[in-house]
Amino acid sequence: MGTTTARQEWALMWPLPLASTVGVSSGAMFAFSSGVFMEEMTGAFGWTRAQFSSTFVIMMGLGLFLGPAVGWLIDRIGPRRVALIGILPFVVTFSMLGLASGPLWQWSALCVLFALFQIALGQVTWVTAVIGRFEASRGLALAVTLAGLGLGSFVWPQLAAIYIERLGWRLAFPAMALTWMIVALPLTLAFFYGANDRSALPRQKQVRRPYGPALRSRSFIGLVLAGGLFASAYFGLQVHLAPLLKSGGMTLTSAAGIVGLIGIFSVIGRLATGHLLDHLPTRLIGVVAFLLPAVSALLLMLLPGSVPAAIAAVALLGLASGAELDIITFIAARRFGRDVFGSIYALFMAIISVCASVGPVVAGSLFDAAGSYHGFLVYMVAAVVTAAALIAWIPISSERETAPVPATA
Repeated sequence: MGTTTARQEWALMWPLPLASTVGVSSGAMFAFSSGVFMEEMTGAFGWTRAQFSSTFVIMMGLGLFLGPAVGWLIDRIGPRRVALIGILPFVVTFSMLGLASGPLWQWSALCVLFALFQIALGQVTWVTAVIGRFEASRGLALAVTLAGLGLGSFVWPQLAAIYIERLGWRLAFPAMALTWMIVALPLTLAFFYGANDRSALPRQKQVRRPYGPALRSRSFIGLVLAGGLFASAYFGLQVHLAPLLKSGGMTLTSAAGIVGLIGIFSVIGRLATGHLLDHLPTRLIGVVAFLLPAVSALLLMLLPGSVPAAIAAVALLGLASGAELDIITFIAARRFGRDVFGSIYALFMAIISVCASVGPVVAGSLFDAAGSYHGFLVYMVAAVVTAAALIAWIPISSERETAPVPATA
């Protein structure tokens, strides 16, 4: 693989990132469509919106504990088998969300059941396959794969609205799940093979590396801290961005329209970063990308109420959000061997998800204490500058964190 050019990799394996893009989009199905279901379900059952949304905390907690287990399974049996095992349960349990009948505990139980099987189809599964087979054009292949999150954030809310209008919210759940499966299952069966899926690829000598040295390494610690700080700052601002813009004098319609630009610039940032990672120094790209939200925060602080400044701030925020995950994944793929990548990456993403959930709480608490978002914007600048410094501090080269050891019988 090391002598294969980027052009040759895409000529031979272009269907793999395509299949992975569709697979990754499944992770956005619940997260981005739940807001469309919220009004219908809270109106039907008398729940508050906080009660409806409380299941996100439970699902995130499950991801923290079960995500690494799925990563371990991917390292042992390969991402293809994990994906194929998970598709049908994912579709069934998402469809079952339409069975909710009123009690809040029942809704929570259905969401927990769905989360148990959603984890198997998380981005770790799809990314691991791409990491294992792309090398010369790994950055762009990762960007295309992770663009599935942006694709899902655009498609699922619209499909949810269409299906709710035509079928009602109960049948909209299975309609969405089946729509995804009709596209994803054939692509997965035909094209989704990782480096460890030896049923379709030449057998490779397997090695086992110890996890401990990798978890204690400068790379892992630095990536977790950098990614966690960035995620808390980014998600905190994203959740509170509309009210922040309104506090500067904008109307709700104007604020919402500007906030919507994040998704567009996120896709642009992701694809552009993927291309750049294959051609420019990784550390340079990482530091610049991680500093972009600091410029966003400064624009919002110094020019409150300015529409051009808000648009520029959101554009930079979107570009950074698209770049951040590409950069983190690209560095992790270089520093950790294929035989442990699934486990390490799954644990990393679980920790980052928890850090992300803290950001909106910090933003809300600082606003409640001071009556403005100025304090959070200051925190945001400090967080992303520290994150950029951590990216500059960690090793970037392709040297593995631990030397391979012979597999034991």
